[in-house]
Amino acid sequence: MNRHEIQRLIPMAIKALETVGIANAKGEVSKVNEGYINAMGPSIIQSGLLPTLIFYNKSKKEGNNTEGEPCLWLKALYYMHLPEGERGEINWRELAPTTLIKKIIDGKDGSLEQISRRDGLKLKDWEGKILKYIVALKLALRTFEIKEDKEDKKNKKEGGNE
Repeated sequence: MNRHEIQRLIPMAIKALETVGIANAKGEVSKVNEGYINAMGPSIIQSGLLPTLIFYNKSKKEGNNTEGEPCLWLKALYYMHLPEGERGEINWRELAPTTLIKKIIDGKDGSLEQISRRDGLKLKDWEGKILKYIVALKLALRTFEIKEDKEDKKNKKEGGNE
């Protein structure tokens, strides 16, 4: 992973955060979302690409893009993967978070073990790309204000999550 490549990706990552709804119109990002991206890279290294992406596919409120939605990060990664000309054609708020997973496995079925055996080298390539995108997204995140969620503030007042 070279720094010039990451530097080139940062402006795209900033746009991805705004477009998919991780950053709001005020330029704020919820602290929960910061935690999700901070954990994604280590999770890929520890558990593997597909298990991590499948985990991030979950949504707190199905069909609702609210603060703290891990599936928004899959949309941001997909945004970064697409060529610039194709990004404007997509309704990012309505895009299924599984789109990136389906792209990686080429719509093929089978267990994770079968997919890994069949497409091992391709998965390694994808893993490298996704890890670069994650680094760029983490750096881009620093250009936004991180806001604590209401639940975090409530827990701190009550003495939890310190």
